[in-house]
Amino acid sequence: MLVLGGIRYAFSLYDKQIYAKSSQVLMMSSNSIEEKLERVEQVSYEIAVDPQIQRNLIELQGNIEKYDFYRFEQEIEDELVKYIGSEKYIQSIYLYDSNGREFLAGSSRNPINENEKEHALNQADQYEGENHWIETEDSNGYLTSVRLIRSYENLNFENIGKLLVIVNLDSIVSGLPKPNGDLAGNILVSDGEHVFYSEKGNDHLNTYHFQAKNKQGYRIEEINGERSFVNHLTTDFEGWTYWSIIPFNMMFSKITAVKYSLVLVFLVMFIILISLGFTFLRRITNPILALADTMQEVQHGNFQIVNSLPSSKVYEDEVGVLYQNFKTMIQQIDELIEENYAKQLLIKETEFKALQAQINPHFLYNTLESINWLAITNNQKQISNMVDALGHLMRNSIDFKESIITIEKEFEIVKSYLTIQKYRFDDRVEFQTDIPAKFLTCKIPKLTLQPLLENAFKHAVEMSIDTIEIKVLAYQEKDTLFIRIEDNGPGIDPYILQKLKEGKAKPKGTGIGLNNIDSRIKLFAGEEYGVRIESLVGQGTAITVVLPLQTG
Repeated sequence: MLVLGGIRYAFSLYDKQIYAKSSQVLMMSSNSIEEKLERVEQVSYEIAVDPQIQRNLIELQGNIEKYDFYRFEQEIEDELVKYIGSEKYIQSIYLYDSNGREFLAGSSRNPINENEKEHALNQADQYEGENHWIETEDSNGYLTSVRLIRSYENLNFENIGKLLVIVNLDSIVSGLPKPNGDLAGNILVSDGEHVFYSEKGNDHLNTYHFQAKNKQGYRIEEINGERSFVNHLTTDFEGWTYWSIIPFNMMFSKITAVKYSLVLVFLVMFIILISLGFTFLRRITNPILALADTMQEVQHGNFQIVNSLPSSKVYEDEVGVLYQNFKTMIQQIDELIEENYAKQLLIKETEFKALQAQINPHFLYNTLESINWLAITNNQKQISNMVDALGHLMRNSIDFKESIITIEKEFEIVKSYLTIQKYRFDDRVEFQTDIPAKFLTCKIPKLTLQPLLENAFKHAVEMSIDTIEIKVLAYQEKDTLFIRIEDNGPGIDPYILQKLKEGKAKPKGTGIGLNNIDSRIKLFAGEEYGVRIESLVGQGTAITVVLPLQTG
């Protein structure tokens, strides 16, 4: 009975693995769908800022002749055709000028009706240039991306048109990789309790109440008298919930048959093995138990106990070989520990000597000081300020005498960096700080914040034509200090963001990457501290430095 109970328990664990695998398949499907929808958003943005379309929409605002209108219409539709083939799941693109005239590219097989068009255009006004998704009513399988087109000529951001992109969701789902077996099921997507997409239709699901009590989960439900496995996942993308509904018999019929076959085979083999191996097992039990006790002692750090192990000649069989190999392995581990300790001491000594051997940079400071005085003599205050800030930044970047400093000193480095960037970007950057005075004496590894700010300038300010807000704020939770650097820039591409988190992206500017900063903080404070990065394309980036609350 115990064996059968163990087998049943093992199969229950296997069932849980099946459930987990089904959840993983649903998560991969939702990620793939959202990745393609984000690509559509990118195409929509590229159309909105297309110089040719911008010029045509601006010219269409005035009084034009009929011939000129036909020319503009042809130019706009030719330009839209370039985008319609960029993604195979984009069915059609509707563009409306400020006078409500329509331009179409792509298939008109499922044209948008007047009510849906009016609703979509109203939604475009509400979101002021941002992309917004609308579920197409009574047309399962289609989504509409809406966006207000604003003029960036002279940065006046005047409303010059509206853009609708019709996406065939069936085309996206049909292109998803299909897992082995029946773990995908019928994929549905809902907004709240409203199901706006079903891969296989949802006429037979009208009686089912689609309500997700938590963000992710699975359960077995009775749907139209049939047991079904229901799995759901709610994502941050538009707040949609993805559902996978698999008939229970379809999912587990083969597994159930295999279960009973395995149980029968196992019972037969178990009886045979018990009858043949009972004597042999008793013969090797005692030496193996003794070896296990020795292993427990080694686990607690007592490596010398291996010297008390019996010689391999005592057990002239496989157990003797095991004893000898274990003894040899422990002796080698002990030698490696001592060798590694000696190597670490040598590495520390080498690093210390390398720092001492660095070239004296005083001639650079003297040169910058000469440039500074020349700028002052010629009444070039801006050049003087930039050179002075650069000199201060270089001193702190090259000086290795003090690796841990106060936040107040770190901010002096930040101010020098911002002085240089202020002259470079002028009024394209709004910089705000909210650092309570009580945190200024807290300790932080040197050159932590300045490289993170440089990262914000690189990925936000340099990549955007709008004014970027960069905020630095600090707050406390229990004994932990959080310093957060936020920007409202275009965000970081998910591929680059993953490379930054893995430390595989090549750093620029100061040459200090996020992985370097994270490693230094962990060496200074512990593994629970470090750098956290969050970014959404089109919404901005936030980098949080997590430190212990240490002062003085």
